[in-house]
Order: sequence, then C-alpha cells, then structure tokens
Amino acid sequence: MYPIIFQYKALTIGGYGIMLGLAFYMAFLLTERELKLKGFNPELAYKLLLAVIPSAILGAKLFHIIDYFDEFLQDPLGMLISGSGLTVYGGYIAAILASIIVIKKNKLSVPQICDIAAAPVALGYAIGRLGCHVAGDGCYGILAGTSFLGMSYPNGLAPSSEAVYPTSLFESFMSFVIFAVLMRLRKRDLPHGLLFSLYILLNGITRFFVEFIRVNPKVALGLTQAQIIAMLFFLTGALAVFLIMRASKNRA
Repeated sequence: MYPIIFQYKALTIGGYGIMLGLAFYMAFLLTERELKLKGFNPELAYKLLLAVIPSAILGAKLFHIIDYFDEFLQDPLGMLISGSGLTVYGGYIAAILASIIVIKKNKLSVPQICDIAAAPVALGYAIGRLGCHVAGDGCYGILAGTSFLGMSYPNGLAPSSEAVYPTSLFESFMSFVIFAVLMRLRKRDLPHGLLFSLYILLNGITRFFVEFIRVNPKVALGLTQAQIIAMLFFLTGALAVFLIMRASKNRA
C-alpha cells in the first residue's frame, strides 16, 4: 500500500490523490478525443473538466458527511478539511448535474454528449477505485477468512491486519469491463442517450452487489446508502433504455 507518496512539512501527496488526478486526466483525454471524432469542439472537454472536478469533490464530501453524520458532529472541522472521506455516488450525482448545466449552456444535446462521456466516465471510475486500493483508505469488504481473494492492508490509511475482500479492486475490474463494452458499442449507430443509460444501469448493478460484501452502515431495509442509490441508478438506467428503444422503434 502507498497511502503517502511524498510528505514535506504541510505538503502531503497521497496515493489516492495521485490516482484520482490520473482518473480525471484520463477521462478528460478520452472525452476530448471522442468529441473530435464525433465532430464537436474538443474545448467542451475542458469546460466539463473544470465543472466536474469541484462539483464531484464537494458532492462526495457532502454525501460522506450525511453517511457518517454522528462522526461529523464530533469533529465537524476535521471532517470538512480532511482529504479523505469521499462518497463516490455523491460525487457522481453532483458531477452529472454540473455537466448538464455546462452542456445546456453550450446549447448542445445532453443525451448525445452524455453518450460520448459514458466510456470516459467508466475509465475514470475504474482508475479512481484503484486509488482506493493503493491508499488502503478503508473501503474494504468483510473478513475473507482463508479465501484466496482476501488480502490485508497493514500499511493503509485505515490499517487492516486481517484478510478482507478488496472490494475496490472488484469494482475497478468490473468498471474496466464496462468501459470495454461501451467502447465497442460506441461504434454502432445507437439512439442518443442509450449508451449513457446503459452505463448507469451497469454501474448500479455492480455497486449494488459489491455492497453485500463491503463494510458499510445499513441505513434502511437492511441496505446501505450506496445500495439504495445504486438501485436508483439501475432503475433509472433501465427505464431510460426502455423508453429510448421504444421511441427509436416507433420512429423506425
């Protein structure tokens, strides 16, 4: 594990921060490339990046505070200024809303641009989840016992000497698979909005099932906050896919 890569006085560069920066950068580069291929001004990628980074971080921090509100009340300032403690779905939702605003301001089709961004988002998510593993930030699964899939994080930000399921690696692997699927599907002449809807659907399915072996507090109906949001992602994606395909069939 590499929770801290470089530290000098007040300056600390962590493994998660580096991987998160790489995730944003790779998603940006791929979005820029895809915009060019589709005949759009690649400058839109810069505008989206400038909107997505702060909104994603703020959204992730806000959802983490909601998820661990008792801890927040004990040390509000500490949790607010901490570089850790980010809930990915909070970042997702905030980033999507910010992106929609940017796309609309540029008078472009939201479904079409979201389709272009679907594969880059999947790639960024996969790299970001690798960052959780590199830092050992506590996004662990339940105890793995003697399973060959288990591993310990003795030097992580949240040390674990016992073997646990590395759920961040599971999510990263599945996101790379989703990325490969989307990159292949993008070559087809699909109705606008279908590709991004499919990504939301697949992401929701993956996170929902991973949460069963991940250590997270249950909030309602025996489900975690992430599982509830994952269900909403899946249902939203499934409904969107159905409506888009039906509309496409009716036009045909």
